[in-house]
Amino acid sequence: MSGALPEGLEALPEGLAALPEGLAALPEGFAALLEGAVDVHVHGQPDLATAFRNRGDDLAVIRLARRYGISGWVLKSHLWITTDRAALLQREAAGLGFTVYGSITLNPPMGGVSATAVELAAAHGARVVFLPTWGAAADVQRGGYLARLLGQLSPSFPGYAAKNAISLLTPSGALSAECREAIDACRALDLSLATGHASLAESRAVAAYCAGIGQRLLITHPLHYTQDPGELRHFAELGAFVEFASAPLLHPDSHLSIRDVHAAMSALGPDHIVLSTDAFSRWAPPEPECLRMFTEQLAYLGWPPPQLRQMTAGNPRAFLGIGQVTP
Repeated sequence: MSGALPEGLEALPEGLAALPEGLAALPEGFAALLEGAVDVHVHGQPDLATAFRNRGDDLAVIRLARRYGISGWVLKSHLWITTDRAALLQREAAGLGFTVYGSITLNPPMGGVSATAVELAAAHGARVVFLPTWGAAADVQRGGYLARLLGQLSPSFPGYAAKNAISLLTPSGALSAECREAIDACRALDLSLATGHASLAESRAVAAYCAGIGQRLLITHPLHYTQDPGELRHFAELGAFVEFASAPLLHPDSHLSIRDVHAAMSALGPDHIVLSTDAFSRWAPPEPECLRMFTEQLAYLGWPPPQLRQMTAGNPRAFLGIGQVTP
């Protein structure tokens, strides 16, 4: 391939892999919206099972992400803690100017929602705690996509999930003691918290409690449960960030379009929005291209580049409690 690198990629660290040939087909300056981005919702290869292939080798995709201007990931798994994997990738990516953060998702295999699980994850290097995803009672009740995939892998899974479904609320509608203790542990250990697949009522209760103690919070998958602008603004008013991911827009069975996401984002404004990918399906491009497509579509719908960079770089860093991106 000949020609100069796209604008903003001229001075990359030594040791970075040669520019993949496919990037020659992208428009000049394609990385401008993603410079310094941190994707807080990245699933590695594999996530659910080795049989479910997705975007490719983690290190290869990290190298590609760096060429797109992305500077970090939060590595998430629906089954296991990712701290060992994140640390290994961080060592392998030394010199690339890229940071990989580990996380834990408080699903049943990890012990569910407990302060102990949070404390042990922190001791192992976790940066983000996700509340239950497929293990959430709300997700079990709606028969989520993940449950269908896991049911293909494990004949006993449906019974296990139903038996161990986790509610964050007491029968009276209050936030459970276990959930409060887990959030308190996040606050004490300076970890970031995300809501997973919590119901709308659960997310409201979590957001109110986090606001009361100053805990950083990300509302994940908000459009799974509501498209009411008032509900979304309520989370922002409590100081939470609201995540919009590209994965639901790529799924063949999705009920959402980019214009639905644009409308929801417009109701909030950029100050409390985090853009991510959450893509781990065969039909999804590698993570950097998913994020580029997402931001380019939003740019087409009128979001200016400074706001898009705020939502891909500035706000994710604020959620993680790390330094801000250089303008």
